Amino acid sequence: MIPGIANPGGTLPLSLDWEDWFQLCCPPFDGPEALDRFEDRLELATDLALQLCDDLGAKATWFCLADQAQRHPERLRRIVANGHRIGLHGLTHQRAFSQDLAAFRQSVARGKAVIEDLSGTLVQGYRAPEWSLRAGAVEYWRELPGLGFTFDSSRAPLKVLGDPCWSRRPHRLMAGLWELPPPVMGLGPLTVPLWGWAMRLLPKWLLRAELGALAKENAGTPLVLHPWELDQGQPLLPEASLGHRFAHRAGLPGYGSRLQQLWAGLALVPLEAWIEGRERAEAAELVPVLRAAHS
Repeated sequence: MIPGIANPGGTLPLSLDWEDWFQLCCPPFDGPEALDRFEDRLELATDLALQLCDDLGAKATWFCLADQAQRHPERLRRIVANGHRIGLHGLTHQRAFSQDLAAFRQSVARGKAVIEDLSGTLVQGYRAPEWSLRAGAVEYWRELPGLGFTFDSSRAPLKVLGDPCWSRRPHRLMAGLWELPPPVMGLGPLTVPLWGWAMRLLPKWLLRAELGALAKENAGTPLVLHPWELDQGQPLLPEASLGHRFAHRAGLPGYGSRLQQLWAGLALVPLEAWIEGRERAEAAELVPVLRAAHS
């Protein structure tokens, strides 16, 4: 608990993007050769993230890469055994808009099959690497229901990573497909992501107030964490741009303890659980209307 800041209570979805510390969405980090070129630290990061969830009493949706599931099937199964849900983050960490539609469809179908086979659980949700259902892939979400998905969390209402005009709250893109966008705060050019570098650097009192407002609203915008953000011993990224190095490293020391404070008192649930609760509430609201129509 942060001194002077009340416990907000309330429920928010929690998501983790299960990828290793070096898996940026650009060469030389996004190709299959990167898995052998850079140090494998995902087991440690996974254990740290599972411990954080246990400490907070949190359950989450883990959006998993199929290439990492094949390298670490035992860690994937441990995530499931700890009561978390599994979504797909991709076959690899390649941006969706770098593929044509046929290649995207094939890679997502294959990635889903790999994750389901190795985890022994149904995959319902998808999140594109780097929020990349944008640019040439802005309509690729239309493929998801036919591939067995019931929700997406790839459309960031933020400049560069998405479109500031997109809705900041969960909504249905079409019948049978929810969109749960990640949280942002601010207006216009001052809009920032409520994850990553901003969660690591902005004042705790400001972040706590924003999280409390979202939780009170039952906003349904999923918090976002990368397990590698908890690994303080990771090497420096080689060959990365200044922007990538800033987003990756800024505020990294002590981030686990910071999240313990920021997320304390929140009920953190998988995205699937939030959707199920929302649909139950909608059904309950519909019953009196139907009864009145038939009376």
